[in-house]
Amino acid sequence: MNTSTTTPLLVLGTALALVTLSGCGGPPADQHTDSRDHHATASALDPSTPPKGSAEAGDLVIEDAWLAEPANPSMTAGYLTISNTGDEDITLTEAATSLSDRTELHTVETTESGAAQMVPVDDIPIPAGETVELASGGLHIMVLDIADPPQVGDTATITLTFDNGETVQVDAPVLERTGSSGHHH
Repeated sequence: MNTSTTTPLLVLGTALALVTLSGCGGPPADQHTDSRDHHATASALDPSTPPKGSAEAGDLVIEDAWLAEPANPSMTAGYLTISNTGDEDITLTEAATSLSDRTELHTVETTESGAAQMVPVDDIPIPAGETVELASGGLHIMVLDIADPPQVGDTATITLTFDNGETVQVDAPVLERTGSSGHHH
């Protein structure tokens, strides 16, 4: 075998093995993980994908928070789940982001002709003991009038305000749109 070919292949193989092994180390020691937090493990398998955001306040648990990379530089959509672990219904009344002064709650409705249409909503009820998903093709957070479009890998803060007086901030990574399903903006 030619040693001029073997050496680069050996170096490449060793580098790939090290990269693969380093991705299996699990989440950083200071990162919270529990049975519902599978994102830390998923991000450890693919270190280029940041974990989706999560936060808790009172009876509210926010998980899977992320923002789509903007398809149009001046707007994007945010997605997450909100669980109400309490005994009282709670309503999401407002969302804000660090990306823009204009953030709205939206849903996607189907018109009589069958076309999907974004429609602003005043609030989003979160019934006691239930989880509401804000996802592509349904309820979501719409970020408009973005002056400095975020790039994949950036992080933005989403602030959620509820009718019970709770305000929850969650850091959400900007992720690629590929692999997402449903309606895109």
